[in-house]
Amino acid sequence: MVRIAFTVAAFGLTCAYARISSVSRTVIINDSPYYLPTEPLVTLGQDTHNITGDALPFTILADVGDGSGVKSSVENWETIDDVFNKEFLNTVVLAGSSLDASGDLMSFLNESGTQMMLTTTDMSSVFSASTFSQLTDADLPAGPYILAHDATGSLAVYAPLRLHYDHSQFLQVYGHEIRWIYEVVSASLDTDSSPYIAVPSRVHTLSKNDSELPLAGLRVSVKDLYYMKGLVTSAGNRAFYSTYPARNSTGPAITRLTDLGAHMVGTTKMVQFANGDRATADWVDYHAPFSPRGDGYLEPSGSSTGAGTSIATLDWLDVSLGSDTGGSVRSPAALNGVYGIRPSVGAISLDEVLPLSPILDTAGYLTRSPKLFSSFGKAWYGESFQSYPAFPKKLLVSDDFLSVTDAANAVYRPWIEKLRSFLGGETAGNYSIEGHWNASSGIQAELGVYLNETYATLVAYYQWTNVGKPLFEDYAAQNGGRSPHINPQVRYRWRYGESKGADGYAAELEKRETFENWTLSNFLTDNAESCTESIFLYPINSGTYSSRETYYSSPFIIPFGFSSNRVANLARSAEVVIPIGQIPFHSNITEVEEHLPVSISLVARRGCDFVLLDLVDKLADEGLVQEVKTGRTAF
Repeated sequence: MVRIAFTVAAFGLTCAYARISSVSRTVIINDSPYYLPTEPLVTLGQDTHNITGDALPFTILADVGDGSGVKSSVENWETIDDVFNKEFLNTVVLAGSSLDASGDLMSFLNESGTQMMLTTTDMSSVFSASTFSQLTDADLPAGPYILAHDATGSLAVYAPLRLHYDHSQFLQVYGHEIRWIYEVVSASLDTDSSPYIAVPSRVHTLSKNDSELPLAGLRVSVKDLYYMKGLVTSAGNRAFYSTYPARNSTGPAITRLTDLGAHMVGTTKMVQFANGDRATADWVDYHAPFSPRGDGYLEPSGSSTGAGTSIATLDWLDVSLGSDTGGSVRSPAALNGVYGIRPSVGAISLDEVLPLSPILDTAGYLTRSPKLFSSFGKAWYGESFQSYPAFPKKLLVSDDFLSVTDAANAVYRPWIEKLRSFLGGETAGNYSIEGHWNASSGIQAELGVYLNETYATLVAYYQWTNVGKPLFEDYAAQNGGRSPHINPQVRYRWRYGESKGADGYAAELEKRETFENWTLSNFLTDNAESCTESIFLYPINSGTYSSRETYYSSPFIIPFGFSSNRVANLARSAEVVIPIGQIPFHSNITEVEEHLPVSISLVARRGCDFVLLDLVDKLADEGLVQEVKTGRTAF
């Protein structure tokens, strides 16, 4: 059964009558919703045919030969692709130079209930020869399609996009790529408050000549500070969204992924301008996404909030892109119980990405699968890093583990011991960065005092000067001298940065460089065989609970101080977050026992990113890490 509804229409006025210039539609096939983009893949022209109804689902089978492999291929499609279903087999188009419409092929089509089969030698009862020629000449890859009329009434072939409900409300805007430009998809069905998200068929990508690309068919969500051609960027702020037009270029971080075969499915909500906000207390312009873990009302963390919640919620999503300056990938990854990486600074170009602090900003990502976590990073970061023949054997275990709960340590201790055993090395327990600094840096100041204002100044001064101040000026010019609304936390930080001035900024830049140099020469030293002599471990999320119900007395917090999660920030080095278990807690909301993720962070020397990614891959082979689930529990 196919039902069709018009969802978006654009009209142009010519002379004295209205003309539909483009139209997109929602099609219901077997109770599953699909979206037809405004532009078809190929227009077949006006034609006489015996197809009735508004839309015809069909499948292209290419180069099937004697048909012996068709059944297994289609069964594989049903496994990997949520766009394809057997309704698309009601009509089948056989394409390619090698086919035999008999034997195994006909048996399979009969079993599948195929009612119409089109070949180059038998199509006159349905299409004219010229129309069918247009379809076959288009050289479309195998997979599911929909035949429907376009805005002019001509027959056209569309690549259907499957619509999925945004359970976590992570979506900022969906962008469907058409000829390297992203258009907004607006698909509204029966929802409480969220739009539907449209995703392309994996089969089409895997059937193309580029099917050997390392990221072919992967679906990726994108933090809403990566500029994408044709889309307006919000960076979590309504004034920013309304002040600047749709972007006229897509940055290299995104184009590299599409070149590698990945599909961008939409932009995700984020803490305003990639700063630090709490869901209930500080999110003013947009509603914060929901984490699925625990009781469903866990503080989702940020600033890559939608990235963390989406990958923990949606089975059909493979990877979420975030950015990490002070923990914006690592914290959502840890809290949502997924894999996340803050790569070394410079891993991938951040041109056409809204900055917080270019000297600290990195492009990270989150996944549920440790194997995909490794392969995606090695493909995306490409030639930025290299693999090494050995893994580091020394584990520096932070003294932070002394302050976590017994329940969390019951997860951490055996896992760390298994890691040590796998590496065949040694463990330095209760390691204190501060103590090491005090003994070896030659600086007459404790680390927490020396770096107290470094991170806060670097992000606040730079972003106020290069993003905030221009926004105030541009908004005022467009709005009669008015100032834009900025969430209280962000504006407070910008004012702090402004007060530090250029001299204060320069002084903190020097301190940061001193810390990085100390780290390279004393803390995370180099090794010819393993890149980094040691790995620093700390408990990034020990299963603690903070509810989004909580209101705070003051939103005005400057990120002063130093802690273990500042090491990778200020040393600009590599860090990965690994979910290793979960612990129970009693929820006051659901009033039953729920579970919270327990995650650990591994920090390596700058430039040793592939050592960490290779390690995660090997740990998966050894069973020390595993793919996590979506939903309330990660395991």
